[in-house]
Amino acid sequence: MSVLSSKARLAGLTKQLVMAWEDISTSWTDDKAREFHQRYLVHLVAEVDKTVSAMEDLEKLIQKVTHECD
Repeated sequence: MSVLSSKARLAGLTKQLVMAWEDISTSWTDDKAREFHQRYLVHLVAEVDKTVSAMEDLEKLIQKVTHECD
């Protein structure tokens, strides 16, 4: 699996998770729901965003190294 396909999969699964959370958060509205959102989802999405960016940089580096080695 390439870096770009892994990146796309990670981004897609995270998007699905966020959409599922949006669905469930309409009925789960107590303090624990807010805590779960802040404690886990906000941080997870932020880390995924950083990871996706790093994966893009890694793909560029791999392409550069591959080109230079040819």
